[in-house]
Amino acid sequence: MKMSVVVRSTTKMISPFLVTYAAYLMLYGHLNPGGGFQGGVILAVAVILLITSHGYKKVRKKFKFNWASLIESSAGTMLVLLGIAGVAFGSFYANFLPTEGGIILPFNVIVGLEVGAAFTFVFYILLRWVESD
Repeated sequence: MKMSVVVRSTTKMISPFLVTYAAYLMLYGHLNPGGGFQGGVILAVAVILLITSHGYKKVRKKFKFNWASLIESSAGTMLVLLGIAGVAFGSFYANFLPTEGGIILPFNVIVGLEVGAAFTFVFYILLRWVESD
C-alpha cells in the first residue's frame, strides 16, 4: 500500500538527513552522547521509513534483502576481527590505535552498521511474513 504524495515527498526529504545524523552519531559517539547502537537504529529507521512510505516492492529493487544480510554478516565479522587484532596488542579489544578515541571509533561505526542492517533485516523478514498471509 502506498502512502499519500505528501508522506512520500517528506520521507524522501527526511531520509538523507537521518542517514547523515546516523553517520554523525557513529563517528562522534566517542566524544558526545551517542554511538554505534543509536546511529544504527536511526540508519535503519531511514530505510524503514522509505519502505513504509513507498512500498516494499519499490524499495526492494534499490535496497535488496541480500544487501542487508551481507552488511550484517560483514559487520559481525569485522567486530570479531577487531577484537582478535587487539589480542595481538595485549588483550581482547585492546586499544591499539594511536588516535584520540582509539578503537572506539571503528567499533562504533561497525556496531552502527551491524545494528542498522539487523533492524532492516528483521523488518524485511516481518514484511515477507505479512506478505505471505
